[in-house]
Formats: sequence, C-alpha cells, structure tokens
Amino acid sequence: MKSFANFLIEQTDESQGGKPLKHLTHVEDHVIHSGNEGVAKAGEVLSDTHDTLLGKKTPTKVSTKYDGAPSVVFGYHPKNGRFFVGTKAVFNKEPKINYTEKDIEQNHGHAPGLVDKLKASLKHLPKITPKHGVYQGDLMHTPEDVHKHGKKLSFTPNTITYSTDADSAHGKAIRNSKLGIVVHTKYEGRGDIHDMHATPNVDREKFTHHPDVHNIDPTIKVDPAHYTPKEQQKYHDAMSKAKDTYKKMKPEALEHLKGHETNLEAHVNDMVRKGGHASTEGYVKHVTDKSTKEMDKLKTEKAKQQRRDKLSDFLKHVSDHKKSFDQALELHKHLQDAKDVLTGVMAKNQEFEHSIGGTKTGPEGAVAVTKNGDMSKFVNRKQFSRQNFLMGKMQQAKKEAANEKV
Repeated sequence: MKSFANFLIEQTDESQGGKPLKHLTHVEDHVIHSGNEGVAKAGEVLSDTHDTLLGKKTPTKVSTKYDGAPSVVFGYHPKNGRFFVGTKAVFNKEPKINYTEKDIEQNHGHAPGLVDKLKASLKHLPKITPKHGVYQGDLMHTPEDVHKHGKKLSFTPNTITYSTDADSAHGKAIRNSKLGIVVHTKYEGRGDIHDMHATPNVDREKFTHHPDVHNIDPTIKVDPAHYTPKEQQKYHDAMSKAKDTYKKMKPEALEHLKGHETNLEAHVNDMVRKGGHASTEGYVKHVTDKSTKEMDKLKTEKAKQQRRDKLSDFLKHVSDHKKSFDQALELHKHLQDAKDVLTGVMAKNQEFEHSIGGTKTGPEGAVAVTKNGDMSKFVNRKQFSRQNFLMGKMQQAKKEAANEKV
C-alpha cells in the first residue's frame, strides 16, 4: 500500500479538460468518490492551501466562491465573432443566445428581472471582455441593487449581503460602475458553443479596465498573519490523525465503497443537518429508511421483494466490509476537520463583510484549483447548514411580507 505522503506527490497529469464544470466536490468527499486517488487529491489540495495561507508559493490557486445571481455566459461567439450574453441556456440543444436587446426580450421575457440584468450585461460587458473568448460569471450588482448605510455600501445579489466601506477601492468602484461581476469560468475549444468545455483558467490580465464595470477578482489575497499558530497546530493535528487512519487501512479498503458514493454523501449531508457525524451504523439506517419509504410506494409484491433483496445484498456488503467503511468515514472526518481550519482562515482573508438577513456570516466558501486542474470546494458544512437555516428564515419573512401586501 502506498503511504499517505506518496499519494500527495504521485498525481496524474489528467485535467478536467473536455468536461463541463459540474458540481464541485467537497475536499473530504474525494475519498468517497475516488478512493485512493481521492485521498491523493484531498491531501494535495489541503497541503497546498495550508502553504498558500502561510504565504508560500504553490501551484494551487484559491479563490472565494461568490453568491451572485444570475450567472451570465458572455463573450464573442466562436463561429460568427459577435458579442452575446445569456444564461446557461446558451448550451441548450436549442440555444438561447442573445446578441441584441430584442433577443433578450424574446428569449427571457417571462422573467423581467432577468431581462434587466441581461440587458445591462449586453451593454457593459463588451467594455472589458477580451475580443476572443467565452466566459461565465455571477452578477453582483447594478445601481439599483446598491444601498448606503452610513459609511457602508451593500448589495444582496442572492442570499448573502456583501458590504464594504464607501471610500474603499471596492466602494469607489461600486459607486462609479453600472454593473458588478465575478468572472470565474472560461470556455475553451473550437467550433460551436456546444463543442466548448468549461475551465477555471480565466485570463484576467486580458480583461480591459473600464469604470462602468466593477470586475471583482475572486482570488484570495492572503495575509499570513491571519493564520494563527493555534490554527496551524489544529490543522496539523487533524492531518496527523488522517495519516494514521490511512496507514491502518488495507490497499483495497476504499474499493469497497464503490457503488455507495451517492448514498454515502447523502448520509454525510444528512448528519450535518442533524449536527452529528457520519458512521457506518448511521449509514445503514439511512439507506434502510430510504429503501423502506421507496418500498411503500411500490404496488406489486414482486417489485417489493426485489427491493428487499437489493437491500439485503446492500446490508450484507456493508456488514462484510464494516471495518473498511468505519475507517473510510473516520478518514473523511479528519480531512473535514483539517479543511474546516483552512476554510476559517480563508474567511478572514476577505475584501467584503458578509451577512444573511442582518446576521453576520462568512462567505459562501472557497474553491481551490490544483496544477492538474482538479477543483475542490472549501465549505464549512456546519456553518453552511446554519446559513441555509438563516436563508430559510429570510425567505419566510419575505413571503409573509408579500402576503401582507395582498
């Protein structure tokens, strides 16, 4: 069996090229989805991010995950060279690509708010966009979204409210601009839009500066002073426990998780919401309960028996390999603990203040991209669960306020 350290070093040269940017994986979930290779991915991104936060140079790039809306695809069409804007619907079989305001009204007239944002994008984004390339970014603000509270400016594009001093660099850019955006994705490839694939390789130096567009760079500007000795020790303790656990595991241990990826991740998320930790016993209960509910919906005895047999096979597999599941979830927890330390430090390296419904929070999270193009999500799942709770309360308040107006 290869050592944990070897897995940190022996990386493949395969990137995510040729694939669209899909659901980003939590750092610790690489273990669930990719086995021993996932341990390597998690180890590499944690080690590089740790060094980055200490002020060291690493090939891994870390950036803040902004909570903007809508997400806009824009740039110069690779076939006809015309500037366009749109939503992810530009990739539909029948694409909704907007070259003019009339196109926007025809394609998105059912959503007036979206129409306004796309029209602003069509008018202002050509002022900064490189003449060749297709990009995607989250809109953060237009003038009507910006509010002043004393010496602070704030905007709430989606769930999180972003605030900054009116006289800061960002504050001045907000006041002078017609649109704010965070560009996070570049589409590469030749041919039609459908043939392009998403990458995190946004060439920011090619974008033109223009006062009408507040082009927010999500790259985290690191101040090593924010990473305290106590936090560093907590990170090292968690990584040491992860290494000890991994050394005790048989080479094939993580292979036994194959076919369980989706259910295991669902169990992890369920335990986050409940304030507990994932365990083999909890996982068995989670799948048994899920299977029982599905079984109750089946109409024929034959179908129900097939589901019972499937559940029985599942329970036997987990029972036969219980030690592997126990160790995998223990490793998962230690990696999550290490990640949470780094996520907390990155939250201190922010250029905006964050809140939800008036309650102070952290940013949505962070994204790390390694030299191989592997992407990982840094989100404190416990805090994220709390933010979802606050979001639910805020949405409920909006609904009640709307009902009162009727």
